Amino acid sequence: PFEYKDHDIKEFFVRYGLDDILQMRLPTWQDTGRLRGFGHIVFDTTESRNKAIKELSGKNLGRRYISIQEPKPSGSGRGGAGAGKPRDQPDGCKTVFVKNLPYRDVDEDSVKEIFRSCGKIVDGGVRLTRNYETKQLKGFGYIEFKNPEGAYSAVQRAAKGTLLVGGRACYVDYDEGKGPKGSFKTSEGKSWNNEHGEFKDGSDNKRIRRS
Repeated sequence: PFEYKDHDIKEFFVRYGLDDILQMRLPTWQDTGRLRGFGHIVFDTTESRNKAIKELSGKNLGRRYISIQEPKPSGSGRGGAGAGKPRDQPDGCKTVFVKNLPYRDVDEDSVKEIFRSCGKIVDGGVRLTRNYETKQLKGFGYIEFKNPEGAYSAVQRAAKGTLLVGGRACYVDYDEGKGPKGSFKTSEGKSWNNEHGEFKDGSDNKRIRRS
């Protein structure tokens, strides 16, 4: 329903026993602030996700029948699990963008332990994004390898669905200089730039400071 607010949507799921919502992304119109009629909800367990899909899809919410489906893999040609052949690696690219990471029970060290099988990771090379206030993980981050071969291996393995973090298949793609902002914080709340130096551009491997 377009007139509903975030808490109304959450209450609907809680009413059916799905109270382990970690994140809701409900797009709104900029001019009115009203919901656009679709969104994404992240649950803490696959059991809750499956229950929502099987039992709540088709139910009435605010005089509208809702449809609940599993998220579709993003863009073919990317390095996501089951997404097909990955795109060509940019020359010299050593950094990858990773998403579909768990929102809890993982940290930089545990992610590094998994991805180090692809190649050597530079000091401080795992950067997981967090909510500025709650410090909760946002489910994506960046990994910088010492050599391009490490980035290549990570993308190739993710495309085959063999890179799992917390039981979740990761989506991995080459990063071409977008990277985290200069205000990016470590898990201790410290500036990543101050701790490890500027972010390394994934395509030309130059160190650049971001504002």
